[in-house]
Parts: sequence; structure tokens; C-alpha cells
Amino acid sequence: MRKSDLATKAQEENPKRFSRSRQLVSHKSNSLPVLNSAAARLGQSLRETQDALQRDNLESSASIINCVGGTNGDIPTEMTISDVDDVFTVLQNNSGEYITNIVEAELRFGTSPIGDAYGCMLTTRMIPVLYNMSGFVKKFQYPNISQTLSVEIGGANNVRFFASEQGSVSPNASLLGNDIANCFVAAKEAYKVVWQAGGKARFIYLPPGYNNDPCMLRHTAGCSFYQGQCIDEVVHFKSSLIDLETYGEQQAA
Repeated sequence: MRKSDLATKAQEENPKRFSRSRQLVSHKSNSLPVLNSAAARLGQSLRETQDALQRDNLESSASIINCVGGTNGDIPTEMTISDVDDVFTVLQNNSGEYITNIVEAELRFGTSPIGDAYGCMLTTRMIPVLYNMSGFVKKFQYPNISQTLSVEIGGANNVRFFASEQGSVSPNASLLGNDIANCFVAAKEAYKVVWQAGGKARFIYLPPGYNNDPCMLRHTAGCSFYQGQCIDEVVHFKSSLIDLETYGEQQAA
């Protein structure tokens, strides 16, 4: 018989014996909603911090290619299909493995196949640029969307694009002083996180009475971790966030 079965049997024989333990469990799970909420927020903040650290690492360390195929007169220009092909060629020359398999064509109106692809991570501010790019296929135009992510925008030839509002942007960094979107095109296993001994995330909670709290008024909660990053096959792909219409207005001013 398992220990849980023995405990259940003992409780049935003497219910008063377990009344205190039930009260304690109820108190911990129901009487601290603020702590439960704080733990959830800290968990989200922890993961976003890890993403931001990896983003900054890619921004500072990956090989850089400027978009040059656009027509907005800036350096770098806006992204074009020829720029996408240049990055694809660089990763192929370095034996980069594809992340996703081909999305084959099907007999469905308004759809287009997508080849074996690398993944491009970029800011949501690039969505208008991509939608105006010749050769770009929106996600809803895929023949089959069963193997896509909610953050995926679409694809162009052999690159699929994934957007985040926390994507990297360098303000006023182009030749004309416009913002630059830092787009990271990655091959399979292109970068990784190295956890050092004891460095994994820890949730730290102190009840009232700690940290100079003689009246026992304050709870404190936090999280800590440390990690290292490694880069193998990632291309830092820079695109101007200025469109042709805005460029014309700047030149006329």
C-alpha cells in the first residue's frame, strides 16, 4: 500500500487528527493572493530579462550585414528580397542548418509555398516594411499554417520572420538619422545559453520582519540568476525603418 493510501485510511479513522494540517494548506494557498500574483509577475519578468540579455548579446556580437537593395536613399536601406537572399547565401556558405522544413504547395487559392527556412527575429516595427516587400508571403497565405507560431508574420524565399515588440532597434543610427531595425537571422542551434553551476533562476521570498522592517509590514520577493551566451551562426541584419514617402518628405524639407 502506498503512503498516500495509508494517510487516507488514517484520516478516515481519525478525522480530528488532520484538521490542523488542512487549515494550514488552505491558508497557504488561499490567503496570500498578493504573493501569488507577485510570483507570477516575477516569473514573466525573469523570462523577459533572459530574452533581453540574449537580444543584446546578438546585437553586439553577431556578424553585421546592411540592407542595400532598397530605394529610400538611406544607409542601410529598407529591406528587400535581394537583401534576404544575400543573408540566406551567407548562412548557406557557413553550412547553417535550416530551422523549419518546406511548406509544400497545395491546391488552395491565394497561397504560396515556403522553402526550407532560417528564422529571422525582429521588431514589430518592421511589419509595414515586410508587407511592402516584393516576394514576401504573409502567414495566412501559407498553404498550411499548422506548424506556425502566433508571432510569425510570414516568409520570403528561405527565411521566415518572427516579430516581437521587444525586438532590437537602434534609434537615430542610420546615415540620415533614422531608426535602424536590428534583425537576427539564425540557423539551427545558432546560439545557446550556458547555465553555470548554481546559476539557474531562484525565487526569493522574505516574510514581514526582514530588511529593516521592525513593524513587520512588508513582504519582499525577487528572483536571481546568472548565465552566459554563445553564438555560432547568426547574421545581424540591419534595415532602415524609413519608407520611401518619408524619405521624400525629408529631402524636400
